[in-house]
Amino acid sequence: MDLTRILFLFLTLSLSGCKSENTPKDLGRAVYFWKTTFELTQKETAFLEENKIEKIYLRYFDVDVLQNEAIPKGIVSIKTKVNQEIVPTVFITNRVFERLKLDQIDDLSIKVLGQINKISRNHKEIQFDCDWTLTTKNKYFFFLEKTKEKSPKSMRFSATIRLHQIKFYEKTGIPPVDEGVLMLYNTGDWRKLAKENSLFDPQTTMNYLDNLSKYPLDLNFAFPFFQQVLAYRNGIFYTFIKNCTLGEISANRAFEETDTENQFLCKAYVQFKNISFRKNDILKYENSEFDKINKTKNKILYKIKAPNTTLILYHLDEKNLFNFSKSQISTFFSQN
Repeated sequence: MDLTRILFLFLTLSLSGCKSENTPKDLGRAVYFWKTTFELTQKETAFLEENKIEKIYLRYFDVDVLQNEAIPKGIVSIKTKVNQEIVPTVFITNRVFERLKLDQIDDLSIKVLGQINKISRNHKEIQFDCDWTLTTKNKYFFFLEKTKEKSPKSMRFSATIRLHQIKFYEKTGIPPVDEGVLMLYNTGDWRKLAKENSLFDPQTTMNYLDNLSKYPLDLNFAFPFFQQVLAYRNGIFYTFIKNCTLGEISANRAFEETDTENQFLCKAYVQFKNISFRKNDILKYENSEFDKINKTKNKILYKIKAPNTTLILYHLDEKNLFNFSKSQISTFFSQN
């Protein structure tokens, strides 16, 4: 074989390798809904239809420990019927698996499935959201196995995955489910007052994804489409402020903008959003910047080998979603 043919072959193989990584993906469209009452506004219903949303991950309830017993809390009330597939989603605090003994896990799976079926029996998938640790993974994974055993064989199971559980998956383990959802929000430590945006930081996110193509579980990806306000006292996290906008903070004379962007100093005692604030408390406004989200999404789609995945928007809420244009939402749900 002459040198020209060898070079041609090498170039062809190289280009085909690049092309396979950047092959257009079959993208599913989904949203989370994370409130205790599932009652959609007309605009939220229209959003689902206009954007061809196929699936809603609906938070059914939380599971937490009360007096050494794991109990469901904040059970959802469903008041709106939709055309989309509903996926019951259950948040379980890590302390449930810290407190319960292994021989109590089987009862927990019975209790959780029973509560899901009280709300609705018409579902094809169940999702569990738990930020497990090295000390709780065996109990949590055992819970997942027991729950699968007690469910119809056709039932699919998914679990949320955090960034550190991707980067260190050989230590943190792979949950025994059909697929995972990588949560790409609250990427920083919101408990510490810092300049960085703890809600979503592209650099932090990508630093954790070196092992993404090696992760041995099919993944979908959830991105933040919301804003949040955090309050700090003496540099320590104090509280989240719900339903608060940047404009409301700026309009209140008790708060003064600092040299750090989107951070405000409380100048005197004040009641704001039914919360008491003291002099020198700090309010920090964090938002989701669309361009950063979209660029990160495209980098992730380029990294993964799977031909299909689902992009999930967190979360379906009129107040948050309409800070983004129709064009931006359409762009998010496509590969570009």
